Amino acid sequence: MIGAIAFDWGGIFTEGTFDSDAVRNLARLCAVPEESVAKTYFPLMAHFEAGEFDMAEFVTRFRKESGLYFDEERFRETFLSSGRERTQMYDLLAGIPDAYRVGMLSNNVPLLCDRVRSDPRMARVETFLFSNELGVRKPDPAAYRKLQEALELPPSQIVFIDDSEVNVSACRRLGFAGIHFRSFDGLLGELNRLAPDICPKVDG
Repeated sequence: MIGAIAFDWGGIFTEGTFDSDAVRNLARLCAVPEESVAKTYFPLMAHFEAGEFDMAEFVTRFRKESGLYFDEERFRETFLSSGRERTQMYDLLAGIPDAYRVGMLSNNVPLLCDRVRSDPRMARVETFLFSNELGVRKPDPAAYRKLQEALELPPSQIVFIDDSEVNVSACRRLGFAGIHFRSFDGLLGELNRLAPDICPKVDG
């Protein structure tokens, strides 16, 4: 019996992944091909999301390791403003019945975490777990165990939704009811299969 639903953030509440959008936007800012940004961006993000350094250090390391020139303030704002919203998800979130606990487990960085947590549309989320605060990133099993502890339910009673097949496979191995997000309509179908009343009627 399902008692809780938990979400990833990037790729669920945003169209496409946050990182792909950030790489595209930063490449435009620096007037270079996306590959020139990606080769530095993704290795750094693995450490940034684990809480190993702050935004200022991320910018410093990116400049040093990429060799690219950019205005630091514009770089910061371009990064933080990346991610195109998937608006239907906010309607779905708000309509989850009160009988269910709601959580979020996301690989994310400090300033973005603050923005997500303070968004009034996220009021239905009872517990936020972010990798930089946990010190561990999905798909590490420790991240899912923290989610289970926060929701105070066994994994079999928790639905976890993520756009990464790797992350979903990892949670399933621990007994969670994982949903690999591919489309909004597909998500509605999966939720209706697992627990019909967990999924309100929303416009697709």
